[in-house]
Amino acid sequence: MRKFIVAAAGMLVALGLSTAAQADLAPLEIEGATTVDAEGVIALVQSTPDLVILDNRKEADYAAGHIEGAVRLIDTDIEGEADLAAHVAAKDAPVLFYCNGLACGRAAAAVIKAVGYGYSNVHYYALGMEEWREKGLPLVTR
Repeated sequence: MRKFIVAAAGMLVALGLSTAAQADLAPLEIEGATTVDAEGVIALVQSTPDLVILDNRKEADYAAGHIEGAVRLIDTDIEGEADLAAHVAAKDAPVLFYCNGLACGRAAAAVIKAVGYGYSNVHYYALGMEEWREKGLPLVTR
């Protein structure tokens, strides 16, 4: 039954993202997740030592610059709960997802999957790298 619910949620996500793709924007907020801006990301990093930061962008984007401590896990590589659990083992562990911003949509897709799998401490940096770069905040490169 749980697999059916996750599959149904995935279909709803796909329908929602196709609508967002038509509008060229991901949602700013996702039910079950806390949306943060750049200042919120900084506060979260400073106050949450066990925060898992997941960069949901393509390899080239990640290599060009990412938030310090971020691990790359593109949304399309999250094919099941185990893929996310490999990085965020506890469902109540704090996790932050980001991508290139609202025009990207990869973080939104990953957040929806995480919430669907029962993760309860999910943070969504919807404005992502677009806002981060606009503010001149530091990036780590390889």
